[in-house]
Amino acid sequence: MRKTLTYFLSSFILMVFTVLLISSCGKDNVVNNNSNPPEPVDTSDFMYPFTTGSYWNYSITRSVENVRPDSIAHYFSNYPVTGYGYNEIMYDTNIPIGGTVRVIFDRTVTGTDTLASRYYYTNSINSMVCYGYRGSATPSFPFRIGQQYKISAEGRYFDSFAGLSSFLTNGFDVSSAQDTFIVLSPVVVTLKYPMLRNTEWTIFNFGSNIISKKYIGFENYHLDTAVISCMKTQRIWSNNSDYIFYDYYSKYGQMKKFYTFKNQPVTNMLGQTIGYADYKELYNVTSFNIIE
Repeated sequence: MRKTLTYFLSSFILMVFTVLLISSCGKDNVVNNNSNPPEPVDTSDFMYPFTTGSYWNYSITRSVENVRPDSIAHYFSNYPVTGYGYNEIMYDTNIPIGGTVRVIFDRTVTGTDTLASRYYYTNSINSMVCYGYRGSATPSFPFRIGQQYKISAEGRYFDSFAGLSSFLTNGFDVSSAQDTFIVLSPVVVTLKYPMLRNTEWTIFNFGSNIISKKYIGFENYHLDTAVISCMKTQRIWSNNSDYIFYDYYSKYGQMKKFYTFKNQPVTNMLGQTIGYADYKELYNVTSFNIIE
């Protein structure tokens, strides 16, 4: 009887140990990592910050890729070009077309070039609207309105790579624009609220070419240790698939923009096309302060 009981207890202990071992092995295959859960996505409160005194600092990188043929690569020996910018919501003012509007100031520095502009916006529960601007340059944030077909180098803007090539080889004299208020007619709907995936609207209608914006979906932007959920927004040309523009908006404002100009002609001093290249602009917010 003692032998039978001893055998039974030994078998029971062995069975329990085996069950625990199998259960333990099964749990080892399940990975539960809740230390850094993703930030909840809530499109209902994604509105551009609009409080006076809020500001953003950002970096600028302009690069050229896919240069062909290789013999023209020397035109772009000074690339990539880097710089930085500053964007601030400044004050309220009155304009004839929009009444009371808020001024957003933007300044970029690349090399020895410093360009600045002021744009005039309203921000409601339905949309963010731009009515006009002053200055010699298009803004970086929150929306690049002027020079829709321009390619930039060292802060200067050209109609094509022909002007860009001329500037890089011979220098280019660009006179400063007068500080005149330029009315946008019709006004430009910069953002629509709420920011819902697949929402699309027209921002420019030139007849033969319509430029629209579309909310594509959410992507995370990493700033230091913060993970910021952004709505990836595409700008679409009805007659030009070589321009690929993405802006990234969050509840903390615009965090990033990434623009690609593909298959741009490169011309010599005589205006003859000697090759092609892809041009890219990357703007990343490096710090910001939102006034509550």
